[in-house]
Amino acid sequence: MDKSKLNSFMYVERIRHVLCTNPDKRYLLVRSNVRDFKLLNQLFGFQKGNEILRCMKKLIIEHGRYFEVYDQLHVDQFVFLIEKEKFEVRLFRSIAEACSELIDSAAFRMHFQLGIYEITDPEMEVLSMCDRAKLAIKSIKIDEPFSVAWYNESIMEERLYSKKIISEFDSALKEERFLMYLQPQANTKGEIISAEALSRWLLEDGTVLSPSQFIKILEDSELIWKLDLYMWDKAAKLLSEWKDDPEKKNLSLSVNISPKDLYYLDIADNLIRLVEKYDIQPGKMNVEITECSFVNSPELYIDLISKLHKAGFSIEIDDFGSGYSSLTLLKNIHADVLKLDMGFLQDTEDLIRSEIIIDSVIEMAKRLDMQVISEGVETQEQAAFLRINGCDFFQGFYFSRPVPSDKFDTVLKAYNLERTNSKSVRPKSLRDLVLEAV
Repeated sequence: MDKSKLNSFMYVERIRHVLCTNPDKRYLLVRSNVRDFKLLNQLFGFQKGNEILRCMKKLIIEHGRYFEVYDQLHVDQFVFLIEKEKFEVRLFRSIAEACSELIDSAAFRMHFQLGIYEITDPEMEVLSMCDRAKLAIKSIKIDEPFSVAWYNESIMEERLYSKKIISEFDSALKEERFLMYLQPQANTKGEIISAEALSRWLLEDGTVLSPSQFIKILEDSELIWKLDLYMWDKAAKLLSEWKDDPEKKNLSLSVNISPKDLYYLDIADNLIRLVEKYDIQPGKMNVEITECSFVNSPELYIDLISKLHKAGFSIEIDDFGSGYSSLTLLKNIHADVLKLDMGFLQDTEDLIRSEIIIDSVIEMAKRLDMQVISEGVETQEQAAFLRINGCDFFQGFYFSRPVPSDKFDTVLKAYNLERTNSKSVRPKSLRDLVLEAV
């Protein structure tokens, strides 16, 4: 195969010809991609980007004997038709490694990705095969210099599911089929003092979707800001309804900020408008920002937190400990509450080391004048350990699962009743355990 075929843009016809003339052979449709190639150009210049592309083309042509067809789809993307028995990952890895050597930077590394579709139906449209290989690439979650993913039907099912979520989102929002659930938080005196506002999606057939079934899709499709704005409004309205209720007037609610909200909303302005609209105290509406958000846009969040603090809001760092820049974050961000990720205890076999870390984090938060909420508390042992080591508040399934906002009254009353009679009740929940500890 000569060099001119690399840029012929006739790969569809050539692939179709190979498949039709060799019906007894098994082939793979392979698609390559350099992740964040535009960023590479911005950081190192177009000359360096072109140098890398020339290197890739040169190596692909040199190894052309391994491919039945190869061509350049887009600037940094190539397509290959390969006999299945001839396919070797090491060939593509060697190309990726050779091109990566052209980048001399400890702060940036190339990410070469490979999506593979095994052709089972030679009559399928070639462009559909390419789409499947592209979906395989999009399924790659690991952050490695060289990654390979094989297409399977579950990937297509996930793609179709995502499209369904996206297509139905606006109408569901308009019809108010997003529900607000509340997960209670208790203090060390055994009192419910606040709750986290969480979203659920009520489908037309009555099925309720949990956040794990739609939040990531909405984030990836740049729609999450609409849902967040909707949930903030519902939370502010509920706080307004609680103002004249003796049992709930002192409660606060925590609302979540998604990382992409910054790019679509003036977050501080919207939250300030809501507290004015519903005539509530900003201190009753706590703002949760995930640790990973700070890492991605520290300057923007420092400015946001400053504005929110001036307006009277309390700031919570959510999922603390789930990332890798936690200490740097605490050095630069002046938050009021640290929400400790209990994955420290749940995802390790070395509990002693995890408990030492948790103990140190709580002590450090105290010295930084921050309160600590432990979320994801699931066992009596976890609750006891956290209480002994100075945790201020507790949240998790062991205490209470999230409940619909209109059922929160029932939970609150049942909790207060059990708290009143707790001395005669054998400890079997976090609320009882906390009461015994004080």
